[in-house]
Amino acid sequence: MEKTIFLRLIIFLLGIFITISLPNCKGSYIAGYELSPDSTHNSTIFNIIYDQDSTFHWYIKLYDGELWCYYHNKYEQVKHVRK
Repeated sequence: MEKTIFLRLIIFLLGIFITISLPNCKGSYIAGYELSPDSTHNSTIFNIIYDQDSTFHWYIKLYDGELWCYYHNKYEQVKHVRK
């Protein structure tokens, strides 16, 4: 009998704790760091190249030739041009 009262008390307190803490959870955090992507940074692993008409492209490796643009999801012809 004493075990069941103790178990009910633990379940009741756990329910109160979850009810109080859930509304405070906005987003995903680990140790105070937000896991949501930052809207000001598009990418960290890609080389971002801006075209002459201000269009940007994402490439992993840069060289002359046909490269896969990860932003547009297609192959694009790339050529290095000096200003």
